[in-house]
Amino acid sequence: MDSTNDKQANQGRLAVLARYLTLTLLVALAGIATPVQSLAQTTLNMSHDLVTLGIAGQNLTPNNPALDAGPLIQAAFNYVQSHQVQTLTLDTGAYYLLGNQNVSLFGKSNLTIDFAGSTIYFKGPMMPNGLGLSYCTNVTWKNFQIDYVTPPYTHVQLTSVDTVGLKLSYQTLPGWPDPASFNGVTNPFGGSVEGFWAAIFRNGQIVPGTTRTLLDAPFSNNSLAVSHGFYGADSATLTTLQPGDTIAVTVRGGGPPIIIWESDSILLNNIAIYGSPTWAVQLFQTSNSTVDNVRVMPRPGTGLIGSNADGIHFVAVGPNNHIRNSYVARTMDDALIMDSLHAATVVNQSGLRQLTVRRDGYVRFPNGTPINFVRRDTMLEFAGATIISQSPPDGVVLEFSGLVNLTFDQDLPSMPVGTILAFGSAALRGQGSTIEDNIVEDTFGGRGVWLPGVQGVTVRRNVLRRTSNAAIIVQSSTESVIDPNGAGPPSHDVTITDNSIEGALGPQGPGNGMQGSLAGIQVVTTSDPFFIFSAVAANTNVQITRNYIADSGRSGIWIGELNGGVLNKNLIIRYSQNPTLGGVAGLAVQDRATANADALLPLAIHYSSSVTETENTIAATSPITAPVTMTPQSTAVAATSATGSFTLQTAIDGFAWKAVSDSPWLIISSASAGSGGTLVQFSVSANPAGTPRIGKITIAGQTFLIAQPGKRSRSQVTSQ
Repeated sequence: MDSTNDKQANQGRLAVLARYLTLTLLVALAGIATPVQSLAQTTLNMSHDLVTLGIAGQNLTPNNPALDAGPLIQAAFNYVQSHQVQTLTLDTGAYYLLGNQNVSLFGKSNLTIDFAGSTIYFKGPMMPNGLGLSYCTNVTWKNFQIDYVTPPYTHVQLTSVDTVGLKLSYQTLPGWPDPASFNGVTNPFGGSVEGFWAAIFRNGQIVPGTTRTLLDAPFSNNSLAVSHGFYGADSATLTTLQPGDTIAVTVRGGGPPIIIWESDSILLNNIAIYGSPTWAVQLFQTSNSTVDNVRVMPRPGTGLIGSNADGIHFVAVGPNNHIRNSYVARTMDDALIMDSLHAATVVNQSGLRQLTVRRDGYVRFPNGTPINFVRRDTMLEFAGATIISQSPPDGVVLEFSGLVNLTFDQDLPSMPVGTILAFGSAALRGQGSTIEDNIVEDTFGGRGVWLPGVQGVTVRRNVLRRTSNAAIIVQSSTESVIDPNGAGPPSHDVTITDNSIEGALGPQGPGNGMQGSLAGIQVVTTSDPFFIFSAVAANTNVQITRNYIADSGRSGIWIGELNGGVLNKNLIIRYSQNPTLGGVAGLAVQDRATANADALLPLAIHYSSSVTETENTIAATSPITAPVTMTPQSTAVAATSATGSFTLQTAIDGFAWKAVSDSPWLIISSASAGSGGTLVQFSVSANPAGTPRIGKITIAGQTFLIAQPGKRSRSQVTSQ
């Protein structure tokens, strides 16, 4: 996080988590109290079986806006916790959680939850943690959409701008509530919401040079007050706005629509989330889990915001987690995140092997956990010791951000107050995890992929377009004043390869400090007193290879604080498209000249050692418009079954790709993944319908279209 406002938002999210465990335990106790039925049933359909099995007094009927589905789904969850149900499903339709309640499954193994293409509506605009799994193993949850009766955002039309008083006058739009309706909204866990933010659009696209805009509440008199002191809250930026622009006003806070808590081997598949008051998908201290084909995006047809905060976020990431084949668009913060920030910080050293520490929220470190340390004055991570005991003891119920007395298995050096405790095992920092084959578009205040403090993570074959901060960033901070919650260790053994980065750092301005907005791909560590570049090579072994980086607002690649790395076969073209956008927002005085000069460079390296550059291609101008090209770009086939092919060429020699069909009737018959140029072959089945259809094969964000006519009826043939 890069601002005081982000610090407050992070604290708010931690407060949400502080109550999540209590709610989950209450749910678990309710499940334990459910009588065990003698009837064995491996599949439970909530639309038919709740009454028969004595689970509830009525079944979960679809498409009934007056029926609160939350208690009925929770009753089914409670039932499966103590029964041998293997599949939980319901009839396809719309279901309404009118109480905005948390619905959570606790401690279940070996279950598939199939919502059969249904839409789950939260009442909104705020909610506690929405649909959740806690302490579960081998659970698949799939096939549904999430939307809101009252979304956590609204749209208004700009009528005039007061560039001196920093006020935006508006009129409401049909079908959307007045932002003043948010004045009475409170955090579902008590207290105020985290904040109100706006994004400003013209003809459906972000107004160039603007970014997420912090607003002062309450709202009245059809006027929005822009908060002073935040980037974009200046007369020059506001002057670019025009009457008729659309303002999306968002309220941020509460819990995520989907939360996975300390679970293993979870699969989230084929899920769409149309807006979120905070992070859309959160997975906390989860391992061996996959988020596959999850779409965080605006409501189709009418929405402009995909999430009021992050998209898909693994917190304190464990081993072998994956985000793949997903789409995240129009978030007001970061899109795809795997983090391993501090587990705790030192409060006192009472002995050679004893530390009193303050836990980071609910992050757990059971006895036997290896711990490394990062001193804030040196920024370097050094191997520490293993926890052998702690008081209070580790367990499911923990005090939020509480003090813990730790005893280690060996003597420790002097530990100043504030020293960072980080997990000393690569497996506890994401080892074996991947972010692959995803598409990210239009982050209005954040990064595309954010990797703080991780170890052994690979980012490959993603397409990232128009991110307001770096498209991919390996970033750490030991900041203790502005953002202590975001402090964490350096990252190690990270691979960034075969990604397509298009139009990073624009047209929207950076959503926070420029330290994270220097290039399409970036490695950086910042420190006290105010996010200065640390100038200490603390990150190690970052491999950046075969990435396509086009039309970056500033540099293509910016490397800082890296000890050992490779930059190989990257293509950087048309860089420095908006080098002054964002200026020196948030930069310390001593770093401004460096950052401004670097904005004109395709590739910059600072405060680093043993970084090898080989075979990178750089061009200020280039006719290349995409990482891959297909020849031809489309084709038409007969209504009968058919085969076809196209030639694939890559802008980078050896660029790795994956081909994906969007239709079951369109099959890729050659290899669906490879590297470099090749012939891609496909087959289509006969079209049994009377109407034409179009399918597409997507590779690196580029599409090949196949048009197929409908099967003509006998009367059509006779008439001809």
